[in-house]
Amino acid sequence: MPERGKRVKIKVSMGNVWDRTTDFLGDRLSAIVPIALLAIVVPTAVSTLIEPAARTGGGTTGGNVAGLILAIVELWGQLAIVALALHPEAGRGPALRIAAARLLPLIAIVIVLMLALFLVLLPMPIALAMSGVDLRAAMGPTRPVVPVTAGWFVTLYLLVLFPVLLFIAARLLLLTPVIVAERLGLRAIARSFALGRGLVWKILGVVILYAIVAGVATMAANTVFGSIFRILLGGDGAMTLAALLTALIAAIVQAVFVVMAAAFTAKLYLAVRDARDQHAVYDSSVEPV
Repeated sequence: MPERGKRVKIKVSMGNVWDRTTDFLGDRLSAIVPIALLAIVVPTAVSTLIEPAARTGGGTTGGNVAGLILAIVELWGQLAIVALALHPEAGRGPALRIAAARLLPLIAIVIVLMLALFLVLLPMPIALAMSGVDLRAAMGPTRPVVPVTAGWFVTLYLLVLFPVLLFIAARLLLLTPVIVAERLGLRAIARSFALGRGLVWKILGVVILYAIVAGVATMAANTVFGSIFRILLGGDGAMTLAALLTALIAAIVQAVFVVMAAAFTAKLYLAVRDARDQHAVYDSSVEPV
């Protein structure tokens, strides 16, 4: 067995990780469903209902605060699913307590990453402002004329930045399980980045497939059930019974994919960690090359 700390090339079977994920979801469904309903379905449905009011300017501040609180509740729910997937034998109660304990570190790390993304994107509005573009007008319905030089700069910058951001996102996929399992703060970013080494293409493949399936399923739920409920119940607006039922169905569909994603990242973390750290035995879903 290779020495601890030595870099080892690993081959991860995403199929085996997925099998472990489905086994977990089937075995712990009774513990997962209450978390998903209270911490994912309800906040998602409420967010969907209040979003139109916030967009039209009615009660914008209150809507934004409510949306932020609901997003934090959803983060807590995802942390609880990850904690449960990491330690299924512990049960729902300890998973919820672990999620509550790791919520603030996760929020802090998300804020740091958002600030970093803001700084990375900053050259584009700076370039537009320096070329005479009215950025305030650009955020309105009327689109200002962008000089050719500034337009080319923004286009090329995005073409270079997009693959870089995809690469970084893939390396950070295991961030949440690292925060939960290893009790790390900002160091979780470097740890996740290290764990994702050599797995970028496989992770991107899974993420793209997941995004397509989840997006299609959510759009279908909104379109199909929204049409059915409007025909059966009538009403037009954001706070009708038809809108409420549509938001609820769409939230349930989204929750299914959120739970699957959280559980999958937790199981992938366990597999990669066992190989990277060279424990006594390798996880069966990871094979040393």
